[in-house]
Amino acid sequence: MSNALRTDLTSFAIFVLASTASLHPAAARILCDGEFQISKYGPIATPYCGDQVIARVANEYGWRESAAQVGSNPLAKVYICQTLGTDWRLQGPCAGYVPHGGGVR
Repeated sequence: MSNALRTDLTSFAIFVLASTASLHPAAARILCDGEFQISKYGPIATPYCGDQVIARVANEYGWRESAAQVGSNPLAKVYICQTLGTDWRLQGPCAGYVPHGGGVR
C-alpha cells in the first residue's frame, strides 16, 4: 500500500470519527427542573418538561408510562391527569386537564 493511500485512509478515518463524535445526542439534551426547562435566560415552563413530571409521578404510583408516551398520546396525558390530578406535583402540568385545577378540596 502506498504512503499516499495510507495517508488518505487515515485522514478519512479521522474525519469519520470526528463527525460521529460531534453528533452525540447528549449535547442537545434538554435540562428540566420540575416542569421548567432551564435555559440561558432562566426557567421556562414547557410541555416537554411537564410531560417528564407527569410520567415520573405516574411511575411512582406504579403506572408504566414514559415521558415519550405521555407527550405523543394526548389521551394518556388526560387519563393520568384526571386520575392522579389530586397529587400536588401535578397541579402545574395538569392544570388544563383537571376540573378545578387539581389539588385536594
